Amino acid sequence: MTDTERFDEIYREYRYKVRDYIRSRVGNPEDVEDLCSEVFRKVLENLNPQNGSGVSSYIYTITHNTVVDYYRTHRISAPLTEDMPAQGSLEESLVNSDMLERLAGVLKQLPEQDRDILVLHYYANNSLHEISDKMHLPYSVTKRRHQALLKKLRVLLEA
Repeated sequence: MTDTERFDEIYREYRYKVRDYIRSRVGNPEDVEDLCSEVFRKVLENLNPQNGSGVSSYIYTITHNTVVDYYRTHRISAPLTEDMPAQGSLEESLVNSDMLERLAGVLKQLPEQDRDILVLHYYANNSLHEISDKMHLPYSVTKRRHQALLKKLRVLLEA
């Protein structure tokens, strides 16, 4: 089997799984399509004929990392204008920076689905209803998990 035939087979088998995974984590349909293309571009570039057994985990890893990279590079920010007052002192910035580092460490301890709920809600500004739709969870489950996550974060951050 040639590399092209192998890639075509992989693409047919995984295209919907990849798209659904990305769609559950990224709200913008255009971004979903771009990210799917990016995933399969990476798969094609790194197609290894000897690696036949771990294709699904390999594709999952590429897909997950592509979504993570997307959120790293697409930070939502507002431009600074001349009339905006300076917010906080250097001391406050250092405290906030320390808090963000602690928060990042705590988030790494959470299961992936829990992290996804927090990222989709607080970073991507999705409502809990939108998150429950994207993650294919009942709204009541999403709401309870969100509340439990906030309590857990408080406890972990205070420790």
